Order: sequence, then C-alpha cells, then structure tokens
Amino acid sequence: MTDQREMLALLEKVDVMVQENNPSCYTRPKCEGAHEEDKIKSSEFQGNQQGISSLTPSEKEYFLKWTQLFIDDLTTENVSSILQNYDGTWSEVLMLKEKTEQSNQLRAKQQELEQISEKLHKATFGLEHIYREMGQIYEAHASLQKQPLTGQTDWSQYPELAAELMISGHPIELMDGDAGHVPITWIPRLLEEVIQKLGDKRVFVLSVLGIQSSGKSTMLNAMFGLQFAVSVGRCTKGAFMQLLKVSDELRDLLKFDYVLVVDTEGLRALELAGDSTLHRDNELATFVVGLGNMTLINVFGENPSEMQDVLQIVVQAFMRMKVVKLSPSCVFVHQNVADVAAAEKSMEGRRRLQEKLDKMVQLAAKEEVYDAQSFSRVISFNVHEDVKYFAQLWEGSPPMAPPNPGYSESIQDLKNFIISKASQSTGITLSQFKSKVQDLWNALLNENFVFSFKKNL
Repeated sequence: MTDQREMLALLEKVDVMVQENNPSCYTRPKCEGAHEEDKIKSSEFQGNQQGISSLTPSEKEYFLKWTQLFIDDLTTENVSSILQNYDGTWSEVLMLKEKTEQSNQLRAKQQELEQISEKLHKATFGLEHIYREMGQIYEAHASLQKQPLTGQTDWSQYPELAAELMISGHPIELMDGDAGHVPITWIPRLLEEVIQKLGDKRVFVLSVLGIQSSGKSTMLNAMFGLQFAVSVGRCTKGAFMQLLKVSDELRDLLKFDYVLVVDTEGLRALELAGDSTLHRDNELATFVVGLGNMTLINVFGENPSEMQDVLQIVVQAFMRMKVVKLSPSCVFVHQNVADVAAAEKSMEGRRRLQEKLDKMVQLAAKEEVYDAQSFSRVISFNVHEDVKYFAQLWEGSPPMAPPNPGYSESIQDLKNFIISKASQSTGITLSQFKSKVQDLWNALLNENFVFSFKKNL
C-alpha cells in the first residue's frame, strides 16, 4: 500500500468481511448510518468476484494477517478460561487424592479433568483450519459423480486460491493433524495449480522430525524466516509444507528453484498416548522421510537413550526407503545442549548416538525383514559431520531472558551445511513431488508398505 488512505480502505474491507462471516467475533462503535454504509460496502465487495479472490496480492496479505489477529484474539480468551478451569479442577483432584474415602468423587473429578484437557487441545483455531475446510469442501464436491448443471461453482476455484497462498509463502496443511489423513484429491490438485502458475520447477524437499516441543518449528522459522506456529505444547498438528524461493545469490550454486520445507507434529505427543500412537508416528515418519531429500532429526538434549522410541521410528522409516530404492539423507540436531564447545563431550555423544542407531537398526531389521547391522548400511551417514549440537535458545528462563547468540550462530552453521549438502542434489520436480505424495500415502494405507510402494514405481 502506498498511502494511508489505501490502507484505511483495505481495513474497512477486512472489517466488513469479518463481520459478514461472524458478526460476534468483532464489533466496533457505529455512528448513525454506519450500518447502511457497511451493507453497501459489503454488497459491493461480495459482488466483485466474491470475497478474497477479488483482492490484490497486497490486500490478500493484509486480509489474512488481520483475520489471524481476530482469530487469535478470540481463541486466546477461550483458552485462558479453559486453563483457569483446568487449574481449579486439578487442584481439587490433588486434594481428593489425600482423602482415600473420597474415591468416587475422585474418579468423577479425574474424568472431568480429562474432559477439560481434551477440550483444551481442541480449543486452538487458526487459518490452517480454514484452509483445511476448503480442501474438505473441494474433496466432497469432487467426489460427486454428477456435478451441478450451473457450470463452474465456487468450490472449483479453491485449489487456485490455495496455490496462490502457497506461492506467496503461506504454510499449507499436507496431512490433517486431527484425522491423521492426507487429502489425496485436494493436495495433488493444489500442486497442479502451483505447477500451472510457476511451471514444473525443481524443488529440494527438507523435512523435520522430532519429539513434541523440541524446537522444530522455531528452528525452521529462525533458519528460513518461515511462518510455522510456535508455542508451548503440541502447536503443529499433522504436517505442513511451505515453499521457499531460492535467492539470486544461490541460484548458480544450487540446481533447483525452490526449497519445500515440511514441518511435522511432535512424535510421542503426551495427549495422544495410547495404542494407536506408535502406528500414527510410524506413518508420519515414513511419509515425511519418504518425501524429503533431506530430513532433520531434532533431538532435545544430549541423551539419545531418552529418544529410543523415536530413533526406532526414524530408523524404520529410513530402512523402508532403502528397500524401495529411495536415498534421502539426514542430519541429527541436538538442541538445548549446555556446552557445545566441549569437543570431548560432543565426541562421546556422537559415539553413543551411533551405538544407539546401530541397535535400533538391528531391532527394526527384524520387523522389516531386512539384513542390516549398522545405520550406515541403511543410509549414507557420517556421525562426525551429520550430527549438530545447538546451544539453548534463551539465556535463562523466558519471558525476560535474552536470546542466546550461540543459538543464532548454530542456526547459521546448520543452514550453511544444508546448502552445501543440497548443492550436490538436483532435487525433484513439483510433478514428481505430487506423484510421490500419492504413492507414499496409498502405500501406507496398505498393510505391506514395501510391496505396495514398489508396485507404484
């Protein structure tokens, strides 16, 4: 926007659109005649190619930013009240535990606490849920054998709109985090629109895996200036992809046009604890490892024994890729390490990690019926180069603690290392990425992943 008048006009548009969709979510004082004025503006705005499709790229950016602010304002108030209720109920549970005769009342309060906990995990709402709804509407309409006779309808424009958002740098949900499902009609159609607008460009797919709240999204945001959600708890659900254009300075060095970053939810999430957790984590790990040209394995701290379950999932995913003739690379990133300068300490940590990986390979080989005794037989891996140690992000306890300069240095070193590794790769085309999404997910839905995937090759 070039002047203040244009910005004010845009904000009025945003105001009207938000109130039209949900009048209760945002109110402002209205002078006499303002209601009629808003009706006129709203009708003119909706008549101009209906809603957000009529906005210029700059207007779309402002609209989405303000919509997210309004949504955050609503959900913050809701989450705050739920947290207060959770705290009060938890205090009651702790008090009742000291009174053994109150067993029935204790069970009732524990059940109430579980219900509040579940409500808390479902309380967050963001633009990604709106994008997901677009995909679900599109898939529902596309599944109809007989389409309406009125010609092209609004839902048919959703992939184009989502493609524009993806090209402009917005994260797009690749795997539904609530259902644990990849919308296999919506995602390929969206990627087709991206290809139509950009051409069949080459991309380097960088994915990340790690336990919950280990700093995966924060690391990606700091490294590439991305927009993945970050907060305490399980903020990322499912998997999100974000397109990052290669800068002019790196164009001659790299053999691809874009980096496609895939961020994932935390493995071993506490709120998902149960029999289905291992299967869900295995699916997610196999899916993102299969998609990635390189996968960052994010480890919180220095002790790999605490990551034993996650390492087994990761190793099994890489073993499956080996069997189906895919050769992704990986880098282990240990975050929140106290003293990254201690060479002897990091050498000991690398040795223990190598031993743990080899042990996990032997366990995974039994399940996958594959002959391998060491991790280096499964994937090209150099424990001296492909393991990085990060200082903690904050010098002290947030929110008053200042950022740690050592963290920024580690981020830059890792970024340079990734670029160096990526310069040896040609990446894949967007059409190949689209096919890989379909083949991987269809294979994962079958009992025998390896057989099913080889059949699709």
